Amino acid sequence: MNKNRAGYIAHEPVMGKEVVDLLLPLKEGSFIDATYGSGAHFSLVEASYSKFNLHGIDRDEDVFVELKQGSKVFKYNFSFIDTFVKEKKINNVIAILFDFGISTHQLETDSRGFSFQRDSLLDMRMDQAQELNAHTFINNSDEEELFNVLKDYGEERYSRKIAKSIVIERPIQTTRELSEVIKFSLPRMNPTEKNKSIRRCFQAIRIHVNQELEHIKKGLEKSIAIVEPEGIVIAISYHSLEDRLVKKIFREKALTCLCPVDFPKCVCEQVPSVRLNRPSKITPKKKELNSNKKSSSAVLRSVIKL
Repeated sequence: MNKNRAGYIAHEPVMGKEVVDLLLPLKEGSFIDATYGSGAHFSLVEASYSKFNLHGIDRDEDVFVELKQGSKVFKYNFSFIDTFVKEKKINNVIAILFDFGISTHQLETDSRGFSFQRDSLLDMRMDQAQELNAHTFINNSDEEELFNVLKDYGEERYSRKIAKSIVIERPIQTTRELSEVIKFSLPRMNPTEKNKSIRRCFQAIRIHVNQELEHIKKGLEKSIAIVEPEGIVIAISYHSLEDRLVKKIFREKALTCLCPVDFPKCVCEQVPSVRLNRPSKITPKKKELNSNKKSSSAVLRSVIKL
């Protein structure tokens, strides 16, 4: 086993009580944890209800190192949740949960190369079986592609200058080297602001390498199609790009009309497939914020299948 590997140890699930409360009105059926990770939400739901047949999926191979034989957790990317349901012959799916973002395990395992606060080889793959990693992207992309990724996925103000510096300073081998290139590309500012820029750039590279937004879109749309009437799809996001995408998909699926606002009469014949849960946006309570730093940026949204 990799000695630099941080264990996938269960922790307090983000907005666990809120998730459990949302599941209370549901009838019996299958519950799918589409981002199993350490199994924190999975274990909480299992302990709270006997009415669900629980299943879990994750694309990170490390999840499965310590799982017991016979576990109902399998290696799938959640964008292939339809394939998972079909291949495992899972019926009556009444609830699907997504807890997006990077896991503590991935962030704290040196060899994974996710954190700018650790010195490791550039990697950032959530699924280590995929070919593209951060090292390949950083050292082989042209300046324009680097700029677009940093701007679109990191919303970084100094994306152009950072992209130019990366091309000049290549090859870049480690997270420390990349952090230094970003830092010296920035104008004079306090260290806290510099770290925010570095964090935004690392986030942008990670999102691009793992195609996170594309997978979220596919996973949510397929889940809405899979879940049974009066079933629920729950999504917990950790940054604005994720949350905006979740909000957009949920709202579009709940719309009764897609016609332009200047049309005098509806001609689209749109039929909504879900209704938005109320409140439409849930954030952690003060008690959780005080005890779980990871939850500080979390936003929970959910929809009920019609």
